[in-house]
Amino acid sequence: MKIPTAAFGYTLGGVTLAVAVLTPFLLIGLFANGFASLGLHVDEVYSGGPIVRTVNAQGYTVAIHRTVVPHLLQRGETFVQLDWKPVGALPPHMNELVDIDGDGQPDVRVSFDVPKNPKEHLHADIDALNARYRTVHGIGRDAFTSMIVRADDAILVRVPLAKGAR
Repeated sequence: MKIPTAAFGYTLGGVTLAVAVLTPFLLIGLFANGFASLGLHVDEVYSGGPIVRTVNAQGYTVAIHRTVVPHLLQRGETFVQLDWKPVGALPPHMNELVDIDGDGQPDVRVSFDVPKNPKEHLHADIDALNARYRTVHGIGRDAFTSMIVRADDAILVRVPLAKGAR
């Protein structure tokens, strides 16, 4: 018996389409392991860098990240990111002295309001207590290296370093 050409073509097309749709799902583990072995990571200018220290406070923590220096082709200033979490444990107004470098002396005073509405815009004031950091008032989301944002269950504040400080 001879198979009609049109039916064979449609069947072959259907099988090809099914294989094309299912292949990514069948090979996802192979692709994921391949990308993981490349050692790729999000640039520190975007992630805030790795956490070097965590300070416990009354019901919340302040995570202090490593100093981030933008690369040659990146705009912006050197900064340190601080993460306050969980947001639900923060008082309505934060006014905290933070020892960024771990020498036992506060380096900056960070103050900001913690609104109940997570979509409300945040504003912060950073007062430098030594020459390594820069005083900035009224920061929001406008500048990338001195900003305050709410991300998930944390409030992230980026403290800019003074010109020439590392």
